[in-house]
Amino acid sequence: MVNEANQWEHRMAAVNGINIHYVIEGQGEPVVFIHGWPEFWYGWRRQIPVLSERYQVIVPDLRGFGYSDKPLHGYDTKSAASDIYELVKQLGHQQVSIVAHDIGVRVAYRFTLDHEEMVSRMVLLDSTPPMEQLGPQAPTVVRERWHSYFHQQFDLPEKLIEGREEAYLRHIFKDWTVNKYPPSAAEVGEYVRAYSQPGALRGGFSYYRAAAYEDPPHWQADADRVLQTPVLFLYGSRRINTAQASGAGPLDDAWRSVFPKVRGKDMGNYGHFLQWEAPDKVNQELISFLSE
Repeated sequence: MVNEANQWEHRMAAVNGINIHYVIEGQGEPVVFIHGWPEFWYGWRRQIPVLSERYQVIVPDLRGFGYSDKPLHGYDTKSAASDIYELVKQLGHQQVSIVAHDIGVRVAYRFTLDHEEMVSRMVLLDSTPPMEQLGPQAPTVVRERWHSYFHQQFDLPEKLIEGREEAYLRHIFKDWTVNKYPPSAAEVGEYVRAYSQPGALRGGFSYYRAAAYEDPPHWQADADRVLQTPVLFLYGSRRINTAQASGAGPLDDAWRSVFPKVRGKDMGNYGHFLQWEAPDKVNQELISFLSE
C-alpha cells in the first residue's frame, strides 16, 4: 500500500515571517483546500487524487498545524487568512476557488471578506457563521461543542493530552462521525505523528483561544457585509440535529445573510468529517460546483 503522505508533492513557503507547509498537485484552475481541527493537509487525502485530475489543488497546513511553523502568536483568523493569501500570491494566482471545513471555514470566510475579488467560488463543509457562535447557545449545542470551551483554557488541555494524543483523537473521530468511520491504523498514525510534534497541540488550541478573545471584534465589524461569492454549503444529519436543537431554520439561511448566492446540500446520514466519511459524494459535489 502506497503511503498517502508521501505520494504527492510537498513544499514549504515563507509567508508572514513563518514557514507554511503545503501539498500541491495537478494542473488547471487553482483550488485551495483549508482544513480545520483536528486535521491538517492529510484531512483532504480523499480529495487530492480526484480533484487534481482537473485542477491544481493547493492544500496547506494552517500555521500551528501539521508541518507548518507553530509560532507563539498569530492565530486570529485575520492572520491565518493572510498566510493563505500570501501563499496564493506567491504561486502567482490572481483568483482561486476555496474548499474549507471546520476552523478552515472561518479562515476562508475571512479571506473572502478581505479579498473578495480573489475568490471565484467557495465550498463550505459542515460549518456555521462565526457570528452565530457568539450568541447564546442551547444546552444541547454546548454539550456538542464542549471541546471549544476546553481548548480555550490556557495550558491545561496541552498538559492533559500530551502523550495521550491517540486516545484523544480516536475519541474525536468516533464521537463526531455518524457512521463511525473506522480510520485505519496507518491513518491514525499520521494524525498522532502530526499532533505529537512540539507545539502542535498548542497550535491547534490557539485557534479556539483566538476565537474567544481576539476574533469577535473583527467579526462584529463586518457583521453587515454581504458577499456575492457563489457558495456551496455541504452538511449532514449531525449538523441538522444541531440546528434543530438551536431552534434554527433551514441551514442554508444561516449563511444566506452573508452569501446571498449560497445553496445547500444535505449529504445524508453523516457527521462532521464529510470529506472522508462520504468522499465519493463530496468529490462529486465539488467537481459539479467548481466546474459550473
